[in-house]
Amino acid sequence: MFNRYYQQELINLKEQAEEFSQAHPALAPMLSGKTSDPDVERLMEGVAFLAGMLRQKLDDEFPEIVHGLIQLIFPHYLRPIPASTIISFTPKPNLRETITIPTGVEIASLPVEGTPCIFRTCGSCDVHPLEISNADRLESPGRSPAVRLSLRLRGMALSRWNIKRLRFYLSGDYSEATNVYFLLNRCVTRIVVKPLEGGSPLHLQPNAIVPAGFAPDDALFPYPGQSFPGYRLLQEYFILPEKFLFVDLTGLDGWKDRGDGSEFEIIFEMGRMPITMPRIRTENFVLFVVPAINVFEHESDPVVIDHHQTEYRVRPSARRDGHYQIYAIDRVVGLVQGTVEHREYLPFAFFGQHDDNKPVYNVTWKKSLIDQSPVVYVSVTYPPSAELVASETLSIMLTCTNASLPENLQLGDISQPTQNSPELTTFRNILPPTAPIQPPIGSNVLWHFLSHLSVNYLSLGRADNIKEMLRLYIFPEGRDRTKIAANMKRVNGILDIRISPIDRLVSGCMMRGQEIRIKLRQDSFASVGDMFLFGSVMDYFIGVYSSMNSFTQLIVEESITGEQYSWLPRIGDRYLI
Repeated sequence: MFNRYYQQELINLKEQAEEFSQAHPALAPMLSGKTSDPDVERLMEGVAFLAGMLRQKLDDEFPEIVHGLIQLIFPHYLRPIPASTIISFTPKPNLRETITIPTGVEIASLPVEGTPCIFRTCGSCDVHPLEISNADRLESPGRSPAVRLSLRLRGMALSRWNIKRLRFYLSGDYSEATNVYFLLNRCVTRIVVKPLEGGSPLHLQPNAIVPAGFAPDDALFPYPGQSFPGYRLLQEYFILPEKFLFVDLTGLDGWKDRGDGSEFEIIFEMGRMPITMPRIRTENFVLFVVPAINVFEHESDPVVIDHHQTEYRVRPSARRDGHYQIYAIDRVVGLVQGTVEHREYLPFAFFGQHDDNKPVYNVTWKKSLIDQSPVVYVSVTYPPSAELVASETLSIMLTCTNASLPENLQLGDISQPTQNSPELTTFRNILPPTAPIQPPIGSNVLWHFLSHLSVNYLSLGRADNIKEMLRLYIFPEGRDRTKIAANMKRVNGILDIRISPIDRLVSGCMMRGQEIRIKLRQDSFASVGDMFLFGSVMDYFIGVYSSMNSFTQLIVEESITGEQYSWLPRIGDRYLI
């Protein structure tokens, strides 16, 4: 972008210099022609550089004001979107008991240009000495097919296995995986857990299958506390929809008579199915899987505050440029040379909530003049009672990403251990990392911001309003044009939305709520399962978006067949039933 300003200013200067030289050859003989003075050329280039920066500043729509407002109201919107993927853990042969892999475990990739990319897991994972030996489809004359999973414990009898729930990730082709997700969540009539050596089977109701990936503990992005949680869900869905293809099988703690064997089956019996069951293979069901994102803790180069500038550039500490990018500033500490004293700086976003005697820092995002990548500047403000020193060094703790390096990674490349990686498992990514997306800090950021505000204060009872809301999270800055086009097609598949009041008896009290009916085009989605997953995300989003002391119930209607799919009434992120 800046290169265009510079070129235009340089061309204008040369044209005007040539005209002036021809009009006044005695005054300016060296401004043009074949014998133009090289020193004059350098001066014109310098003037063009300064004039180009000035023009860009006039055209950038006052980012200091807009960015400040966005950081207060929608701070997530100015952060880059890191690469993300799905990580599968495999227990080693010497694992003989259940272990829990906590949230935030770091896993490294194979080096890219000499730098390993660090990914952090987004959710805890219970790893058992268990494997899926087979998955297939059971056919019975006159009955709907069923899905059968054959599982085997290693080094442990079923009677000794302490299990409450089992989480499955639905892998494989996206359209087929979403169809399996739909069948498990909507078409199962009964689940049978059956030991193969002695014991008695456990019969579970369909509500034992619980969709996973929507809870705050399963968040993909480190979201600021003041950001609306529903926006996180939209952002995650448009970036990594596979993140929601998890289901929990609950109620396994009620299985008492398991026998002394180590093998058992889980059979999902189906009822009426509006779609054809896809082919079931062992690789469609994966245990011990979590999403992961390319963020990690890092430090910046020291920033010396000499009070000669209004803002100071913050650079991640790195041996090579372009291998680290700032995602967020976590902590700022000031150190005075020659003393052991230090003082904590507080973020400006929490003004009014902290000690008035504490200094404050503010963050500004800009675009690099070289490659248009986002760069971060920090400015500081001192309270009247603070003692000013001639020079102070800021130690800044960051959350960083590896910028665009993860785009070079393939399946299985994220498999290297770090200091806190689990020792009794191996791991690898079973999905190529998504392409990172730069924050929308360009010339249109003001319009994005105004769109956010206008949609917030308008009813979502019109299709155009909710489509505008969703488009705010399909960032055109992304390089994955296929995914952007697919997401746009999904949003454009919303044909109509109607909201009507309904009443429901809840805990002996009558409660007023809203029934939301959304009409969708199925051909705007990869499959019926993809449309159902979109509806599940919208159900959660509308629930947390609604007002307090009110519930919502979503009904999705397919425009061609008229097939309807309804979700349970919910208050916020909780179902009423």
